[in-house]
Amino acid sequence: MHATAGSHEPHLDYPFPLPSFCPGLDDGQFCQRELKEESRSWRSEKYPSTSSVLIFDHDHGMGTTGTYNDADIDRLLAERQPQIRIILLHPTPEKRILRTLTDPDAVQVLLKNELINDRKVTPADPQFHDDFKGEVSSELNITRDSLFKILTKFDIAPAASSHIRGQEQIFGSRQLRDDDGTVTSFEFWYAIRARAYVQKVREEADLKMTIVTRYDAKTDTTLALLKYRSFNDLPQRLHEELVDNLETFVRTPNTASLAKNPFIPSIIHFNPTIQYYRRAARDPRDTIRAEERRVLDTAGEHSRTDLPKLYLTLTSLDQDKIQMNFILGVIERLRKQHEVFQAIVKRKPDVQDRDLLYFRVEEELDRFENQMTYFKSSVEDIARRVERLLDLLFNMSSRVNTQSSMKMTKYAMQESASMSTISVVTMLFLPGTFIATILGTNIIAGPDRGDGESPGDRRLLVSSQWWILLVATLSLTLATFVGWHWMRDRSKRTLKLKISKHEV
Repeated sequence: MHATAGSHEPHLDYPFPLPSFCPGLDDGQFCQRELKEESRSWRSEKYPSTSSVLIFDHDHGMGTTGTYNDADIDRLLAERQPQIRIILLHPTPEKRILRTLTDPDAVQVLLKNELINDRKVTPADPQFHDDFKGEVSSELNITRDSLFKILTKFDIAPAASSHIRGQEQIFGSRQLRDDDGTVTSFEFWYAIRARAYVQKVREEADLKMTIVTRYDAKTDTTLALLKYRSFNDLPQRLHEELVDNLETFVRTPNTASLAKNPFIPSIIHFNPTIQYYRRAARDPRDTIRAEERRVLDTAGEHSRTDLPKLYLTLTSLDQDKIQMNFILGVIERLRKQHEVFQAIVKRKPDVQDRDLLYFRVEEELDRFENQMTYFKSSVEDIARRVERLLDLLFNMSSRVNTQSSMKMTKYAMQESASMSTISVVTMLFLPGTFIATILGTNIIAGPDRGDGESPGDRRLLVSSQWWILLVATLSLTLATFVGWHWMRDRSKRTLKLKISKHEV
């Protein structure tokens, strides 16, 4: 419902009471759904009962840092805006992996890839591990009321704030002008991810960063609203580096001159983020090297290759390429917005009229783009090596299977030859055996032993019709071989006909 002019707390109806809000242009209803009290999904964090927000300020050479509750935030919003103010939103990680890690080798992998600090990670208590299981409820460090006060105070675009509790990766910008056409505020916002897949832990170290930057042209001040969102606590080192860099930035006296360009916080923010991908490439590179040595250096070791690990490595690299392409797109959009800012807000359309700070920002954006392109090429090279190794393993497996099949075929041929010999011999003697069985002793008679009074006949008596056995045996043997040959040719013709029909 839209806020009325006499509303006591208009910020609770954000974004409807904003001076720049227009129902036909801004999706205020979507923004309200995203920022409502209850969680819409596992991606949405809950609001806490009280705020504990880390805020960095710099004002003409003086920097301050502090953690602020709701009353402190009200006081800050009532005061004059400093040159640059950075508000950090830190949702609670939903999985505390480092608190439940028991494998010392996994700790060494995390340290080697600089994902965690060099501090000693003590083994988790088994009882704690079984009961707690490292899962917590994700919660923002700012109340909904204080968040709405900040968004309303600085007239943050609904499109910029609608994904504060979500997971969208977008890039957007907005310029507000007065009646004379002069730019009064310049905003840009985006969300990027820095991720790595740690094989030893079988978990992603994934940190999503949402950045909303608003520059007030009238007061020459900048507000940066930063949100660091990680599903687990593995990207601990990157998170701490980002916060330390920002704190060092606001505490440095020469920030007074740097604060004139609202793109400086993004420059400071991008450097450790891009270096994170350099570290993230170490684990898959080490994995593929180990698997290559196992396959190529030792005979027979290919059967012990961890195929699921290679598949997960390849899947992780594909995700890295997606994120890197998006980051490269964000850098390009930042460069275009920087040009718009200089030409429209600073009213310096000609490059030769711009100050050294402009060229410094452009130089950093070029460096980021070149580094990101190199890291992307490195990741693509590792991905190709994984694919080649998988192809090699498949070919080696096929070769082993072929050799095994050849051995089995050779054995079967030998067995077939033996059976053929036995079959021929059997067919050779089978007709004679059949005839001898029928005729019995009617053809050949053995010696006669006599009756005891006269001696018997010792001669072997052969019937005068003995030729019947010979003729019948030869005839049936010949008929058997002819029938066998005809059936074999008929089977070959039938098989050849089936094969030709299948090929057609």
